[in-house]
Amino acid sequence: MRSWKIIFSGFTGAWLLALGASTASAYDQAQSNQVVQALANLPHPQKVTDFDSAAHLSCRNQWNTEICWSFASSSFLESERARLKMQPVRISVLYPEYCEFLEKAKRFIAYQGKSRFVPGDLFTGVTDTCRLYGAMPAELYDQMDGQVYDQDKLYSELEHWIEHAKAQKVWDEIIQLGEIKGILNKYLGEPPATFAFNGKTYTPRTFFDEVVQLKLSDYVLVTSWNYAPFNQFMEMKVPDNWKHNTNYFNVPLAVFYDSIKDALQAGYTVASDVDVTEPSYHVTRRFCFSSTNAPADQASREAGYLSGATTDDHLIHLLAWKDFSGDDWFLAKDSSHSIWAAHNDGYVFAQGSYVKLKFLAFLVHKDAVPQIRALLPGL
Repeated sequence: MRSWKIIFSGFTGAWLLALGASTASAYDQAQSNQVVQALANLPHPQKVTDFDSAAHLSCRNQWNTEICWSFASSSFLESERARLKMQPVRISVLYPEYCEFLEKAKRFIAYQGKSRFVPGDLFTGVTDTCRLYGAMPAELYDQMDGQVYDQDKLYSELEHWIEHAKAQKVWDEIIQLGEIKGILNKYLGEPPATFAFNGKTYTPRTFFDEVVQLKLSDYVLVTSWNYAPFNQFMEMKVPDNWKHNTNYFNVPLAVFYDSIKDALQAGYTVASDVDVTEPSYHVTRRFCFSSTNAPADQASREAGYLSGATTDDHLIHLLAWKDFSGDDWFLAKDSSHSIWAAHNDGYVFAQGSYVKLKFLAFLVHKDAVPQIRALLPGL
């Protein structure tokens, strides 16, 4: 979930031997060696099949886009349908991007340029789109599997639109939304009002209601921060919460972490907002583990957030948990192109301490997290 640099800067075995050569150009060799040695000293998974993962569709490569939020959250919805024994359907990741840019533009115009307008987003980028606009099958809109997908030109034109609107102080929604739609239609394609799918005609709204068929009120966003009271809903204060949503349920770290494990053990999956700035992620492009000596507790988690060492920059989709000689590890789908470039087919492994320190929030079905469900108001 990288941010455009010109705006809102205030938010703004054999394998191990080969690893150093493949990453030396990007990282100091000493640091790379240190990461590789640290991994070698840890009990850790070797392959995806070390896990008994929940049902999921194959991973997708986001290529040169900044919509990991859409890949991870759409993947989560696909796995929810699989858990409910529904017929597999790949959900479009570009349709939420199109719709969210419209919503961001509306807010940007209404606040006369004082609202965040970048490609980054959170889980709600998909769930809110489903509520407001519906959904589409990937096969009819995305047309991106197996090919390089470059959105630099799209983002460049949108940046130019921002600069022009602010310079000219043009805040007429009809005019400006017309321009935004023109740009989006050019690069993403104009979404059809109706379309045929499996012999029936749908609109995006009826496709979500009749095919996707998930009750979004059954899901909860969970986080864990000291800056707000526990066991209450709060605003998660990260840049990509551009709507300032206050529907993140804040719980102590022990409950946060145990609930992720509970969900995975019960056969559910979990979409997660995660910091991937740690060397382990970029050096190995497969393993996420903590490189600090700080204890994996609430205080260290908070300190990382306050110092800026922990940032809101990526979303992934957790599929499984397993104990490896007393050390927790999690299996996740990761759409990042850098992960795919390392021939990992879109999977990463995250150590338990990394989850405690670097996972900012998650999306899950309420039934998967009984500790949290018991605390939710009105239930």
